[in-house]
Amino acid sequence: MARKYIIVNTSELSSLDYNELITTSSSTARQNLAGDKALVSYEGTTPSALSGKTEYTNAQIQAIVNDINNGWYEEEE
Repeated sequence: MARKYIIVNTSELSSLDYNELITTSSSTARQNLAGDKALVSYEGTTPSALSGKTEYTNAQIQAIVNDINNGWYEEEE
């Protein structure tokens, strides 16, 4: 079964059922540098709280978070 990834607003993290996710808690969800978006993942059926949100494959989410212009990391000086 392929893992799926979804980007959510950090304000939504407290309302997610982590029993339905691979992400174990709001504190382990990867957040962007601005702190307003977070990444959660799951396998199987889409959790109802995430229904209608854009799903990404591993390759797609890697392209997003590894692009410095998307605000998920900054280069070391």
